[in-house]
Amino acid sequence: MTTPPRPKISISLSLDPKSYTFDNPTPPILSLTLTCHAARPITLFTWNTPLDPSSGMSQAHFPITDLSTTPPTPIPQSSIRIQRAPISRARGSGDEPYYLTLDPNTSVTVSTRFARGGKDSGPRPQPRSVVERGWEIDEETGEERKTRRSVRGCGVDGLESGRRYRVDVEKQAIERCWWRYGTKEDVMVEEGSREWNLSELEPGEGELEVVEGEVAWVEFQVL
Repeated sequence: MTTPPRPKISISLSLDPKSYTFDNPTPPILSLTLTCHAARPITLFTWNTPLDPSSGMSQAHFPITDLSTTPPTPIPQSSIRIQRAPISRARGSGDEPYYLTLDPNTSVTVSTRFARGGKDSGPRPQPRSVVERGWEIDEETGEERKTRRSVRGCGVDGLESGRRYRVDVEKQAIERCWWRYGTKEDVMVEEGSREWNLSELEPGEGELEVVEGEVAWVEFQVL
């Protein structure tokens, strides 16, 4: 029997705006535009992958390189170990939002703030000199205060002014993510069915093939 070809997904990155200053409390928005080139819909479980950019940021799935050095220097990014309940395929569960259907040749865009924190909020980005000591700036007093946070960067949080950077997406993390043919409605099950609660997702249908989209990586500046 001939093995069917792996579904191809093209990924394009964007960053808006492409420059940032630490005087701005609002970090840029990082977006991924996904286009599936399979002949029929596929559904992916995106948690902890770049396909859910918010959790992908916390797992260093968006490598950053300092282009102002010779040779260019990778910037260490924070990666958080997360303890969580077993993954669920039940409709109405907390995991349901992480199942994403891609229809053939139709683009979907997912976004997050390019900094530490969740999709909608998080601590104000700080320069490397503050972050590497595990401190942050109190927005009311303007004074530094020690917090329990990674001394590594996350997005623009922990970078340096006056430098050019490049951000990429870790394609291997996408290729390994769980997926199945069918829509989200096909994949989700009713709570209490045999497959609704899993210690880990059963294998999908093989690895995806990720190809470069129109914009495979983005350059930006910290001013």
